[in-house]
Amino acid sequence: MNWLSWENVCSIFPRRKRDSHKGTFGTLLCITGRDNMPGACALSTLAALRSGAGLVKVATTRNNVSILASQIYESVYLPMQTDNTGGIIWEANQNTLRSAIVQASAILIGCGLGDTAATQQLVRKTVRLANCPIVIDADGLNALAACIDIMQEQKANWILTPHPGEMARLIKSSPSVVQADRATCALQFCETFSGTLVLKGAGTIVQQGTTCVQNPTGNPGMSRGGSGDVLAGMIASFAAQGIPPYQAACAGVYLHGLAGDLAAEQYSEQAMLPRDLLYCLPQVFRRMEQFQSRM
Repeated sequence: MNWLSWENVCSIFPRRKRDSHKGTFGTLLCITGRDNMPGACALSTLAALRSGAGLVKVATTRNNVSILASQIYESVYLPMQTDNTGGIIWEANQNTLRSAIVQASAILIGCGLGDTAATQQLVRKTVRLANCPIVIDADGLNALAACIDIMQEQKANWILTPHPGEMARLIKSSPSVVQADRATCALQFCETFSGTLVLKGAGTIVQQGTTCVQNPTGNPGMSRGGSGDVLAGMIASFAAQGIPPYQAACAGVYLHGLAGDLAAEQYSEQAMLPRDLLYCLPQVFRRMEQFQSRM
């Protein structure tokens, strides 16, 4: 198994042309957040914006929109109707969602949606309609575990981002089995379901078909709820900009880990928070642009 390197990752990104505009860098649709999970929505949205997507549309609950719109000015919000548990439901929002899915360059679904029957339907409908890269994270993965076969019938280039517990649910096994041989687990999954798998953990594995790399960046201070939302937003942002799914995933895990390492230097592993990764992303991308200018 090969390791990702700084040079590999920097080579993934094209230099931004002087005549670029927001359409050059794609439209990302984020379907995220139930009423009691605005943080997951906020972290993934900010990560996507900081990672360079041209336009980020956020489909989330009306309550979340009222919270986020006063703090995150750069997104377009699509207020969603909810069920009595505060979760997004497909039926009441399908016209808005269908239009947004068709217009998207990439889709992120799952962060903070809740593990409910409504989420399962939302994920199934979105996956079947999507004709662009789709990143499925968190509760989107839990929903997918109940209907995993749809990954073989849909047209989009999917990227799944499970931690070991979510991976275990996808393969109907246990976290201990996943952790015992992460590389084999990732390979066998991608032999069955063609797409890109990001198996998170110490030394995150990115697998597509028989191609596999491991990530060297990151630290234990990132072991907090919310870090995965930042990663999902970054990967989805790169995919929206036209970077192929496997390369988008590789870039996401490496740069996410690098931001985590910078955050640990500034705040300590003990005290750092997932939001600190967002504060460190500008330093990461400035380093990358400076490196590219010398290439």
